[in-house]
Amino acid sequence: MESQRRPVERETPPASAEEARLMIDRAERVWQRQVANEEIPVLTGPSAAFRWLLLAVALGAIVFLTFEQLGRLG
Repeated sequence: MESQRRPVERETPPASAEEARLMIDRAERVWQRQVANEEIPVLTGPSAAFRWLLLAVALGAIVFLTFEQLGRLG
């Protein structure tokens, strides 16, 4: 006997899928509101100057050590 194929019936997605979609949409809206209300603080004062100084010292050390290593190699 030959088996008969029945057409695949598409059912509506279960209610849990709709609930999950609503939860994701709600979370995304909350996140977008939160991001919209955030502002990046402007770094001023001594802490900003100190950070720039540390950055300059670190970059200077990297350049110095790079040239020192190149001097040893060649």
